[in-house]
Amino acid sequence: MNEMATAIDGESSQPFEALVAACVSDPKRHAELIALLQEDHPLYDQRGAATVARMRGWILLALARAGITDACLLFVLEELDTGKDAYLVAAAARALRSYAHPCEAFAPYVMRALTNVRHDEPVSFDSYDAYAISSKDSSAVSELLATLEWLGPRARGVQPEFELWRNRPGVSRKLSSEIDRVYRAIREANSSAGHDACCRLPEGLGNVLSWAAGGRRSDQEIGRTRFEDHTGARVTFQEFFSNKPTIVAFFYTRCDNPLKCSLTITKLARIQKELETRGLADQIQTAAITYDPGFDLPERLRGYGQSRGLQMDASHRMLRPLEGIGPLRDHFKLGVSFIESLVSRHRVEVYILDRSGRTAVQFQRTHWDEQEVLAEACRVLNESESEAPSIQRRPASTILGAFASVGVAFFPKCPVCWAAYLSLLGIAGIERVPYSPWLQPLLSAVMLANLAFVWLRGRKTERMAGFYLTVAGAITILLSNLRLEWQSGAVIGVGLTIVGSLVSVLASSGSDHTLQGVHRISPGR
Repeated sequence: MNEMATAIDGESSQPFEALVAACVSDPKRHAELIALLQEDHPLYDQRGAATVARMRGWILLALARAGITDACLLFVLEELDTGKDAYLVAAAARALRSYAHPCEAFAPYVMRALTNVRHDEPVSFDSYDAYAISSKDSSAVSELLATLEWLGPRARGVQPEFELWRNRPGVSRKLSSEIDRVYRAIREANSSAGHDACCRLPEGLGNVLSWAAGGRRSDQEIGRTRFEDHTGARVTFQEFFSNKPTIVAFFYTRCDNPLKCSLTITKLARIQKELETRGLADQIQTAAITYDPGFDLPERLRGYGQSRGLQMDASHRMLRPLEGIGPLRDHFKLGVSFIESLVSRHRVEVYILDRSGRTAVQFQRTHWDEQEVLAEACRVLNESESEAPSIQRRPASTILGAFASVGVAFFPKCPVCWAAYLSLLGIAGIERVPYSPWLQPLLSAVMLANLAFVWLRGRKTERMAGFYLTVAGAITILLSNLRLEWQSGAVIGVGLTIVGSLVSVLASSGSDHTLQGVHRISPGR
């Protein structure tokens, strides 16, 4: 257990168990525990799969002691949906029972976990490094059964599956009594619990993230990333992903969890067939990218894909990054950790890229629905070509406002000033120039609108420097209008306004993804 003993806590080091205990005891630090569940957290770097599973299970148990919230519910459901480690699945089942509102939508996840458990190993939760040594200790199946009993009549939706499961051969007498107790709880009659319970997952909880076209991040560096495909041909990120929308799945051939990589590629193959049926195979690309490029050479990629029915051609490729997974891990914020070159933990994740190679939709953690992925890919395909020019026109409102500020600063204050301006330009004399008293208020209104645009853009990008500069410019212009002798004030104000507007535009164009929608998880497959 020595390799598990030390965890990074800011700049200091302390035992992992002590770190978790400190976070549990302080409600203000609960967010740190949730952050520890992210696979790419530095805490998991260079730790083996068994160690990572033990650490994550202990974190879930710690969160359960305080009662899990919506913020960590998705991590619990993920373990029930795709988990294979008995300790981690048992911890997730126990953690789910600490949720304040039992929900019918939980039952399919618990039932899938029961079906997927291959070896019902005993587990102990007495301490972080405790191992079960007694028949009195719990097990993954016992914890899952206890969770179904906790759901009671709310689990009636999975009753047919549970009946098939309970009638399988080889069930011990002790387990039979637990199964019978759960079966009675599910079939409990005249219980109000089954009627007032919610049937859907909490609002806002989802495994799908979607970004509108205007909020998608561009990254020129990733465009130079080089790949080798299943045939040995080489292509850059920009060359392959910048022509059509692409469905991108991550996997690796050494994955020993059939519910993750193998199933992901199988489902990607089914999506390819559906694209062909709909006549979209030439309009929407697919790509399967390995986490393990040093091991997954072209021949191995090709064999893995063929055995799962994957179509491979110029528009549908299996790829390995030649510079390693690092650049892609940073770009996509991949949920994966490593011990040397071996994957120790990864989540289920699929992305849809638009025709510019920018991430439009992300599916993560729990199993994704093939039809939903297809629907999102078609939506990205059908995005109007007119959207891109409108995105480019957005900064123009700020620039127009900057020019309005110039107009306010140098607007003639009287008919004599009009004559001076026009005489300077050699256009006409004052007797031919009508004074326009409405023009200055109009320019002032546009200048205020510019301030509003810059403020909204600053709030969106969390970069307010442009707004502060623009405000300073507006104030300076106002003072110069009040004090006619302060002619340099107008020049300074205009300069500040233009600089502030440009800073705002540049900050907006370089900002990260703006989250536009979160869809709920479907409890079924």
